[in-house]
Amino acid sequence: MRSSMSSVLTKVAIPRTPKLSKAKGKTWILPLPTGTASIMSDNLSTVRFKLGPPPICKMSRFNYLCRPRLKRPVLIAGLPGIANIGKLAAEYLIHKLRTTKFAELYSEHFPEWAIQENGTLKTIKMDFFRARPSKLKHDLILATADAQAATPVGQYVLTGEILDFAKKHGVEFVVTMAAYVLSQNEPLNRTVVGAASDSELSKLLKDNGVSLLDGGMIVGMNGLLPALAASRGMRGFCVLGTTKGGLLDARASEAILRALQSMFGFDIDLRELHQHALSLPRLKPSALKLPSFEEEPSYIR
Repeated sequence: MRSSMSSVLTKVAIPRTPKLSKAKGKTWILPLPTGTASIMSDNLSTVRFKLGPPPICKMSRFNYLCRPRLKRPVLIAGLPGIANIGKLAAEYLIHKLRTTKFAELYSEHFPEWAIQENGTLKTIKMDFFRARPSKLKHDLILATADAQAATPVGQYVLTGEILDFAKKHGVEFVVTMAAYVLSQNEPLNRTVVGAASDSELSKLLKDNGVSLLDGGMIVGMNGLLPALAASRGMRGFCVLGTTKGGLLDARASEAILRALQSMFGFDIDLRELHQHALSLPRLKPSALKLPSFEEEPSYIR
């Protein structure tokens, strides 16, 4: 009898107390469809109790590495996307400017990936860096990640959390960098296009050589962050480098950075951008050989 019941019951290690059973031996919990459960010892004595609601798992959290004093910061985010244009632009700003990483965002809304570099596994997170380029009287918060949220709901949740974080630190402007994919018939003239949360910022874009978008959509957090900034009392815009797509388009990233230089008035040497792009392991084309139908798959993606 005992062995057959063991195959059905879930054995758990819980302390035995006089309230449950005075019997010696093993203890099991048997869930019941009525929303209750029975605790049963191996002498078949039981105590029934009511089950509570299942715990809600919420894993999004900010991890502060330090707490710098920020002066009227502008949030500039470059996230993975088509041709990694915004991601590369953000990584280069972090590389060239004197930055300090001060916060990380971990969230259950990121894809269920573990990233490996040189045999070391890392979870996906968003990193936040503080920088103050020369000629600027305010700080920049540079943000980048290895992925965007995995679902539409996650896109909105993460966007809200990032905007709350930005508002908490006194951010007034939210800027994102992304890709504008041209059709195969359109000439690749390396222009930058953009859209803003209000007409005054739209004029700023236009005055600095950015063509305003006329219709269409900016998909994902690159569009949501500047669009929803107004709901937190901030303003925002997105600048997009024209591209034909592919894994990496450094020239489009360069065009975006030149536009930001013009708008904000800071200097950055762009001569190393293309070489720096090749040094970023997460942006390199995969060197792995794809398996054929006869080969065993490696499951490394």
